Amino acid sequence: MAEAMKRRCRLGHRWRGCADEGSEDPLKRWLKSLLASGVALGLVVGGATAAHASDEPEVKLVVQHEDAWVDVDMEALETATLDLNPPMTAEPGKPASRLIDWNQWFGCFSLNNETDVLARYWFPWDGRLKPVNLKCGNSSYGYKHIREGHESQWQDVLNTARARGWQSAQYGVESWDDLMSGVTSGVVADPGPGATFYPVSNKWCTKTMFGLWDSAQKSIIYEFGVETAWASDSDRLITSFPSSRKVC
Repeated sequence: MAEAMKRRCRLGHRWRGCADEGSEDPLKRWLKSLLASGVALGLVVGGATAAHASDEPEVKLVVQHEDAWVDVDMEALETATLDLNPPMTAEPGKPASRLIDWNQWFGCFSLNNETDVLARYWFPWDGRLKPVNLKCGNSSYGYKHIREGHESQWQDVLNTARARGWQSAQYGVESWDDLMSGVTSGVVADPGPGATFYPVSNKWCTKTMFGLWDSAQKSIIYEFGVETAWASDSDRLITSFPSSRKVC
């Protein structure tokens, strides 16, 4: 477990429990330089200030790493939703979400610009950070694919988490796609040992477990898995959705 935490910390992750050890890793220095340049790295490096970051939540969002549950950094999760506007009023035939603003919605749903980038995540690979972009997409990949096939699943997870006492606003999460984007950012940034490369379909895929830790009960009160896939031969995020399968 100690070695697993050290590996996570050496990649520059802002999970609680990380501590500096000796000389700083070159990748970590590079991450800091990117942050200084204003690049938001989702859960890899947090750069935003959450609205209620100073409040210690009674119910925390945690992620499973090997045999331990680790706190998800509140500021880092909010970073993955920085481009959001206030919640939109739902209208017939239009998505009611905060992830995309009106201009992005128009470009994606009215002009059908499949390549419009709605969010950017970072995949550490071979000593570098590879951009993985959530694009408008179509029925096969991207935001449209996730919305058409998995919105209800994400909404169910969000509803259940809130019912269990999770104050989602403390993490900058106001809608299903806020949760999807924030969680996906962390999964891509740290896909874990279960990440699998599929050369035939030119994709990476991984399954990650998230949960809610109740500080009063000192126990996990809710768990949900997230399956995420992204292309190896392009910068596309293919999909990300709640999943009960053990492997991707």
